[in-house]
Amino acid sequence: MAKPEQVSDVELRALLESAHEMMRKGKSSEAVRTLSTAYLKLLALKPDLLDRTIEPLPGRKMPAVMRWPMLGANLTLESVLAKQPEIQFIRERFSVSEAITYYEYTLECAIAANA
Repeated sequence: MAKPEQVSDVELRALLESAHEMMRKGKSSEAVRTLSTAYLKLLALKPDLLDRTIEPLPGRKMPAVMRWPMLGANLTLESVLAKQPEIQFIRERFSVSEAITYYEYTLECAIAANA
């Protein structure tokens, strides 16, 4: 199981730990905002992630970072293509399960990127 201690960047780890604590206190919306900041921090630390692509369908490539969950805190494709990643909030409130989804995704990406 992935743990924040596996993230070497101190600031990124602190954001993940803070989001985890927020979720434990029932502050899921605040956690999602913190995790969005953490994901953008990861992309700033590892800008090469913006150049990686996946092929979800044969012949159709897309930036791998676009796998970020689109549950209301959405990474915009235009910003990724411009190498200026931005997350737009189309909702104000998030559930605990949504916060957990963002947490697990961000944590696993950070560990996989050796951040």
